[in-house]
Amino acid sequence: MKTGKGSFEPSGLLIAYKQLGTISIEELAHAIVEDLGALKDIYNVRYVTAPRLKIFVTNEYGEELIVRRPGGGRIFYMDTHHFRPACKDYEL
Repeated sequence: MKTGKGSFEPSGLLIAYKQLGTISIEELAHAIVEDLGALKDIYNVRYVTAPRLKIFVTNEYGEELIVRRPGGGRIFYMDTHHFRPACKDYEL
């Protein structure tokens, strides 16, 4: 009798940056752009739905920092600041 619920196959794709250690935000941006290029060129990925990025914010010594709004409150979640025109949804 099987005790499991079947084979575990995760949905989505996880790209790990842990081996880079503590890096600057500029270096992270460069690594993400390089990896997205690899997904497109090597793995033929053309579209994604609901991508997420979780980062652990630190100082240059790897000590965890609290991210705060300009008014002083803590922030745990941020919507993208990227603007996507609505006309792209309707192919206008």
